[in-house]
Amino acid sequence: KQWYQRRVAITAGEFSAQLLYFSRLLLNLVSAKMVFFLIVVLLSSFLLGSFADEVCPSGTYIFNGECHMCPLGSYQMRPDQYACLRCPRGSYADVRGSKECKSCPTNHLTYFDSSKSYDDCVGPKLVASVDKTTSTHFAEGDFAMFGNGTGTVQALSGTWVLTDTSGEQRQVVEGELVSDVDFSTISTVQPIINNEFCYIGDGEDYVGKANFSEYLIECLNWNDVPSLPDYNPNHNYCRSSVGSTKPFCYISGDMDPRVVPCTVPKCVWDVKCKSTENGESYRGPTSETSSGWECQNWSSDYPHPHSNHQVGDHNNCRNPDNEKDVWCYTWSLFFPIWDFCSVKQCVASDDPRYEY
Repeated sequence: KQWYQRRVAITAGEFSAQLLYFSRLLLNLVSAKMVFFLIVVLLSSFLLGSFADEVCPSGTYIFNGECHMCPLGSYQMRPDQYACLRCPRGSYADVRGSKECKSCPTNHLTYFDSSKSYDDCVGPKLVASVDKTTSTHFAEGDFAMFGNGTGTVQALSGTWVLTDTSGEQRQVVEGELVSDVDFSTISTVQPIINNEFCYIGDGEDYVGKANFSEYLIECLNWNDVPSLPDYNPNHNYCRSSVGSTKPFCYISGDMDPRVVPCTVPKCVWDVKCKSTENGESYRGPTSETSSGWECQNWSSDYPHPHSNHQVGDHNNCRNPDNEKDVWCYTWSLFFPIWDFCSVKQCVASDDPRYEY
């Protein structure tokens, strides 16, 4: 019995020693394999050029094993890519090898993606000058920098509204030069965006100068469209009419000119949100009051007779009489006869000017 116990102890000790031995051997083999694996990875990376100068950096793309600079109108932010990306609308890349696109000025757009030049940016632009001091405006602002100076204002693009300290407004149309402007009396200057650089609704009120179709083909002059003898303005700007859903134009076809949609974007401000606190220029589709009442059609006197029929044949919330907010007559047979509507205020950082 004593011999058996000693034998079991010896066997257990030998087993533990053998187990420890094989564990150390296995650990050494795993460590050796990992070191070998790391050496292979590092060597492969070096041979493939991940640490070499031949890696294609940002602003380039790989073709046939070589790096090529991104062409104008495109960009690439990441290295070792096989294609460049097109600049989205509202931006451009005017140098080859661009890592990112440049944004057009505030309120400016491009009619296509892949724009190659600042000149492709379209939008309102106004220049004000006093002596040798000049300021360029792309959005709403003031002339505070000029103090009490007197100078000139010229609208290089779009129509602008100058509002003086008494509230009186004056429009400066594109190309117009106004002299002897007393800047101390001007409180704000604001461009007209809607229906000049974008369209609302079906585009029937659009008066802008877009003249390219969605197929990148320049529009024909309306005088050259024989099927429209009663509509012959001497220009090729996109326009809309009853039955269309957006501005269009005609381009040359196989036999006769054919109608195609244009690249004019939709307006966002004063459509999906209101640009001013009282919403006087709001033209969006909201047609329900803050309390939940459906709006009455402005052209109708039922159920409430009124004198605001000039607003139009629709029931969307508007502010035709300079109330504190947009409103409408309700479908309530009794009270309330009218009520305010809930439309969010436009925020430049959240709400773009255009929807492509």
